[in-house]
Formats: sequence, structure tokens, C-alpha cells
Amino acid sequence: MIGFFGGSFDPVHYGHLKTAVAIKKELAIDELFLLPCKEPVHKNDLHFSNKQRLEMLNLALVEFDELQIDSREMDRKSASWTIDTLKEIKANYPNKKIFLIIGADSFATLNTWKDHQQLGKYAQLVVLPRANSVQDARKNSTVYFAKTPLIDISSTQIRSILKGKMCDNLTGLLPDSLINYIKKI
Repeated sequence: MIGFFGGSFDPVHYGHLKTAVAIKKELAIDELFLLPCKEPVHKNDLHFSNKQRLEMLNLALVEFDELQIDSREMDRKSASWTIDTLKEIKANYPNKKIFLIIGADSFATLNTWKDHQQLGKYAQLVVLPRANSVQDARKNSTVYFAKTPLIDISSTQIRSILKGKMCDNLTGLLPDSLINYIKKI
């Protein structure tokens, strides 16, 4: 079994990283890849560049070496849609069960995604809890609501701290290597 945890990771933080490790264990996933989105359609502009987000992911994985990065969406020259990514992943791993892991905030807008009805053909959708999100309890074989405990950290919270130039207030929210990286840019 192989998992892909999608997100903008703007920036990546302990909420992403610790949750990724926990969901990997919860579902007994052999390999779990963080799958950064090049240009998220459903979010405002990104704070960090694609290059910076990839550099931060690589720094974070020094501490979280049980995770990997899949940069296929970042590497695309054209627009990147999740359905196209899943088709490509399924072609690369035809004999593996594939999990697509997203946050509850992304799940709330799933009906606006390109060809969202087809996602279940290519992957088991896994929805992670999010603060103030309502879990959809309907029975659906293509959606699994994770039992992984919520880690209440958000990239929005971190970007707010950065606007105030308060890098020292980031301790405990993301790895020290990322705090040092952010201080230099």
C-alpha cells in the first residue's frame, strides 16, 4: 500500500508531518509521499515559492525520514489536477493500493475538483480531521475518515506569525531546521 498526502505545504509544519506519520501507521501504509501542489486552485496566493516549499519539505524529512516527497505536480509544465496525478500514480503503481490523503478543508470543496467523481477509481480517499471541521459520517467505500488525532497547527497560523516577523514564536510548530531556513529568506 502506498499513500500520497496532498497539500500546499505553505509552509510544511508539525501538523502535516506528525499527522502523516500517524496516518501511515493507522493504515499500515508501506510508503507515504508528501505531494506538494504547484498552484492550488482553491487557495489564495502562496506565501512561499515552489522552490522554497520543496526545500523546506526536504529539510523537514531529515527529521521525518519515514516520509518521502513526490514532486510530480511541481515538475509539471502545465496546470496540475488531482485526477491527472492519480491516473499517473496508478499507471506507475498498477498493483498497489493507493491512498490519497487530504485535509477536511479540502474535502469540503471536493465537489468543485475536476472530475471529482472519478477519484475513487484511482485511490482510496482518506480525510484527515481539521479544527472546526464536521466529519461527514456517511458510508462511502471510497472515503475513509482518519482516526488520527488532530494536531491543531495550520499554515495560516504560521504565516500570520511570519507577517509579524516573530520567527521565535514558531518553536514547536515546525522543525528547528525550517525555522532557521525561514529566518534566512
